[in-house]
Amino acid sequence: MLSILRRDLVYRDISPDIVEHDNDIDADQWSYDNRDVYRGRFDPQYTSYDLNVYWLYDDNLKRVGLAEHEVDDPAVFEVLWFRENPFATLYQNDGWKSKQKTLWSVIPHEAYADCLEDDFTTVFDRCLTSKYRLITPSMILDEPTIYECQKCKKQSLSPLPNCKVVNKKPYFTSTNYIFIDESFIMYEPPKRRQSVSSEHPLPEEELPDSQPELKDEELPKESALQSLGQKEIPQLPQS
Repeated sequence: MLSILRRDLVYRDISPDIVEHDNDIDADQWSYDNRDVYRGRFDPQYTSYDLNVYWLYDDNLKRVGLAEHEVDDPAVFEVLWFRENPFATLYQNDGWKSKQKTLWSVIPHEAYADCLEDDFTTVFDRCLTSKYRLITPSMILDEPTIYECQKCKKQSLSPLPNCKVVNKKPYFTSTNYIFIDESFIMYEPPKRRQSVSSEHPLPEEELPDSQPELKDEELPKESALQSLGQKEIPQLPQS
């Protein structure tokens, strides 16, 4: 989750499990955003940001979000919630919607078979020679590097130990994105985007309004996942 009060802070631990320092305490009930929750102790790992961060729990003691308060003025605070999907949680924007289908539903069967044969370990690499980039929430937080062999032109998101001259390129150079989670379920960005308070390689206000509806019959069968680049989608708006 991207912090609202601190531009450079990301809350990465969003497990529903209770955090260690909140074990065996009598938590008080608080109301945030008209939602009654139990608030744990302040999390000491965020004091360097001059914030008092409290994890919030439901009646079953499952984490449901956090409250970040300014140390010098606790009345100044923001609340972040665990939301319906990982993109909505990351950006704190419920406008992110699941497309209720996976990447495999919009690419040819041959492409799926190729990925299955590699145990789905080469899916992202296969897209590097297309116009498309697959984007997961974790990739937004930590932009991958593209490794390209200067001689054989092979590209990968992993180092190429068998290649002698390897160039490194940024990942977010395409204007065509397909947003997926770790299970390859696709997501649609908000129609009306809100600005976010963190600076990351792919801020929400620069995301495209829609994603391609890739139909099997529109894609060449012989080129597998690389054929994703055969269909244009709108470019990113200029910021």
